[in-house]
Parts: sequence; C-alpha cells; structure tokens
Amino acid sequence: MLVDIIIPAYNPGKYLASAIKSCLNQRYKNYTITVIDDNSTEDLQETLRRYPSVKYIRNEENIGPGASRNVGIRATNGDLISLLDADDIMYSNKLKISVETFKRKPKIGMTCGNYQILVKRVKLKRPFYKNPIKIDHASLMKRNFVASGSTTIKRSVLDDVGLFNEKYWIAEDYDMWIRIAEKYPIEYIHQILYYYSVIPRGGSLTQQKDKKEEHIQNIAEIKQASRDRLGIKVINDK
Repeated sequence: MLVDIIIPAYNPGKYLASAIKSCLNQRYKNYTITVIDDNSTEDLQETLRRYPSVKYIRNEENIGPGASRNVGIRATNGDLISLLDADDIMYSNKLKISVETFKRKPKIGMTCGNYQILVKRVKLKRPFYKNPIKIDHASLMKRNFVASGSTTIKRSVLDDVGLFNEKYWIAEDYDMWIRIAEKYPIEYIHQILYYYSVIPRGGSLTQQKDKKEEHIQNIAEIKQASRDRLGIKVINDK
C-alpha cells in the first residue's frame, strides 16, 4: 500500500524540518511526502532544499488547512493518506502500524490512535488516552476523540465522502471524521502514533483564544449537518 503523507504548512518556522525528518524516519518505506505551503511569508523552499524527495506545492493565496490538505490529496494518488501538521512529529512506527491495521481489517475507513503532547519541544506529557477507546459516529457526536496527526485514511473513502470542507478553517478535521464515521468503521489504535506540539504563540488556529467562539459555532453546525444527513432528530443537544 502506497501512503501519501500530507503536510499543510503556514509559517512553520524551524519546526517543519523536524516534521519532515520524522516522516523520513518511518519504518514503513512505501510512502510519499507532500508539503503544501499555504502562501507563507517564510521561505519554505530553503528548508525543503535539504529534502529533495519531498514534493513541494505553494498556494497562490492563503486558503486554510483543510483546503491545503485537499491540494495535497488531489496531487497524489496513493492508496492511503496520512495527515501531519507542520509543527508536529510522526512516531516512527505510525505508518507501519496503520498499514498493518488496514490489511488486518479491510472494511475500516480510517485509523487513528493515541498520542503525546509535546510542550515547547521540551516537556513530553503522558499518553493522552490511558485506556483504549471506541470511536464511532455516536461517540464523535459527543466529543472529538480523533487527533488529526494520528490519522490515516483510505483514498477510496475520501472519493466517497468527499474532501475537507474548505469553508471551515477550524474544526474542518472534525467535520471529516464525522462524515467518515457516518459510513465507515474507524479503528482506534492504542499506541502512540504522533507527538502533538503545543507552542505558545504558535500558528495553530485551535490554540488561539480569539478563535474559540468560531470553533464552538463550527462544531454545532457540523453536528447538525450530520443529523440532517442521517435523519436524526434531537430535542436537546448538550
């Protein structure tokens, strides 16, 4: 199975090199790496010259993380798509474990798994989930249990459910998990698959306090859209 690693990047600074290195260190070797430069003011090509095997695409304007991932997905053709943000680190066994899971359970549409938070690139916290969890549509409608950097998705599933909704700059990943869960099983892997980087004053939209209201509104809209597609009526959504 060919895996396409998709990395959207907007002014990632020095962290992009670490993200790329973590991909190049994968024990599973049948993969490609594509970096989508979302019209950064930084010169990402200077970093990428050190990694000639990495495909580079630059957006003509800043279009957001979901739309940037779509650019990368359309530009590749592998069987599986594995996501990583430009300031995060992929665990060396992520692809190996994920591919083995797809081979063992061919009906699943997506894999995800456990992760650790890396604070300021210095402090590594304990694994986020202490125990295995079940992820399906019902659980996702209560809470987003999926961390995007842990995911690997079948391309055929994206052909069916569609790509990332480009109107969402925040919670676009949650919208994708919900749409996949409506039609396909999601397999949670209780192993560390990546390290989620928390950098104060970094570029992550979900870490910006002024984006909190937009995040809440998007989540509510995504949930209602899913209910509408499935014909689910609720009296009260808590």
